[in-house]
Amino acid sequence: MKTQITRNWLSFALNGLVAILYGILALTLPEGTLIVVARYTGIVILLTGIVFGLISYNRHKNGLKYGIMLLQTIILTLLGIFILIYTKETLNFFITLIGIWALITGIIQLIALVNISGNLGNKNFFLINAIISLLFGLLLIINPFTMAKTVIIISGLLALFFGFVMIWFAFSLRELEKTIPYEEV
Repeated sequence: MKTQITRNWLSFALNGLVAILYGILALTLPEGTLIVVARYTGIVILLTGIVFGLISYNRHKNGLKYGIMLLQTIILTLLGIFILIYTKETLNFFITLIGIWALITGIIQLIALVNISGNLGNKNFFLINAIISLLFGLLLIINPFTMAKTVIIISGLLALFFGFVMIWFAFSLRELEKTIPYEEV
């Protein structure tokens, strides 16, 4: 009996192709890809704000509470517009926030490591993790946009790998489908 998965091998192949295209773009144009991803995020946030606005209008029209929804509408709409207008600055801001978060995480891990009593097992693993968090945080804070481009390049490499695996899987499913007898329902 043919399964839904083997019948939809083309879906896996198309997903793999999209991943490969993203990977190529991320590797050849990392800055452009980063800007496009940020603008796409801005558009999604803006559209979410608009949808929330429509919902809050509908709630107001029907006599329901809408204050929180209206506040979310205003915040999301302004954030979406801000990201679309000031894309690079917004990226730098959010990446710097991630860097600060990584620094705080590394410091907390070091403090916890120093204050842990008893036998923890391999403390070196936790020490290495704390140091990596601290270094990652510093790199993000020192040069946020360049580090973001580096992350895009890494995601491009992963997307290429994922894309080729998905295409290989799709064609494996296609071959498997040929060997399974067709059953009419």
